[in-house]
Amino acid sequence: PSELFVKQVDASHFSHKAWADLRRTLLYSRTEARFYGEILPLLRSSGKLTTSHLAPDCHLAECNLDGLVGEEETATDVSHVPSALLAANGENGTNTTITGDDKVSPDLLRGKGGALVLTSLGSDRYFQKSPLSPHQASTCLAAVARLHAACWEDASILSVVASRLSDMGGSYNLAVRNPKELKNMVASWEHFRSQFRGMNVELFDRESVKNLGQRVYDNAEYISEAVSPKHTDAYATCVHGDFKAMNVFLPADESRSEDAVLIDFASAGVGLGLSDVAMHVAHALRPEDLENGGEEALVDQYLTALDAERRRTTKAEDLHSYRPYQRELAMKHYKLATVDYFRFILGRFWRVASPETFEKRKDSPNSTLVNRNVEAALAFVERVDRYLAEIEIEQMNLAK
Repeated sequence: PSELFVKQVDASHFSHKAWADLRRTLLYSRTEARFYGEILPLLRSSGKLTTSHLAPDCHLAECNLDGLVGEEETATDVSHVPSALLAANGENGTNTTITGDDKVSPDLLRGKGGALVLTSLGSDRYFQKSPLSPHQASTCLAAVARLHAACWEDASILSVVASRLSDMGGSYNLAVRNPKELKNMVASWEHFRSQFRGMNVELFDRESVKNLGQRVYDNAEYISEAVSPKHTDAYATCVHGDFKAMNVFLPADESRSEDAVLIDFASAGVGLGLSDVAMHVAHALRPEDLENGGEEALVDQYLTALDAERRRTTKAEDLHSYRPYQRELAMKHYKLATVDYFRFILGRFWRVASPETFEKRKDSPNSTLVNRNVEAALAFVERVDRYLAEIEIEQMNLAK
């Protein structure tokens, strides 16, 4: 007998969501079904995937969004409104002013959704936890490096990833988020600052930190564009897109790092590998483990694993043209991605955060650490303030 894991998305259960958020939920299901049914087999047949343990074995991957999302419609085509919604909300189906805030009738959602049947990994061989130790995080980063290396700058593979998953991967990519998050960025920061200022007055009263919400807002589109390469661009790869600690199964025997297994590919798509790294570090590492070079050490460990994987799958006759990921550029990408993730956390979660909500979530491993641990949140603010200052200086120099 086999132990299986079944994941089902019933669209009618999400009828309470506004269309913009419902659409994103439905596309998560479609993206994951396509990753298991199309992209993972493509990577395995390409010969560039150096492990069979990247993801669980999949026995069924299906999704039906007929009438809601077109087969060729991309995840980032957020302006599209299904004809069924127009007909249901308009007079005689002629109302063309439907927005992302409108809701879909449960009748239109019945029978829509998706399902996965995967081989269960079993609690005796693997475990999940958050936060992670630096060693465990390094194991996770080595695992995602195998995914990145398998697609690295491969335009033929990435064109399929872009069209079948997303041309801008990531659960927090600005292109797929509710526009209200960015619009309310300054107000969200003022709320968060008022709630947590008493825990570090010196930090929150710095002029640069006082204005952090406005600074993030002003730079959001530039940063998002910088970390969202086209499928033909240098450094482009397939990103996991939601690379939190709980989306990795670590081997019970921690010496077997190659057996770490990734799950939940609902946000996979084209992107920069350092976006996965930046999210993972913010999501899973205690602030004390990032001090005194700990953060940079994790990036270096990822780069070492990525380089080893890429070299392993590069043909001998092509090694003369092999181009490693230069550390200086990688660190720049990492800092951009860190600020990009901060924009998501601020707009999505911190707009209603308080010490009380942090306390309620403090033991919830599936929640990002910077949204349930005050020390981690304040350290995150410090890093983003510093990284954003570097980005702003570079922008000013380029403008001269």
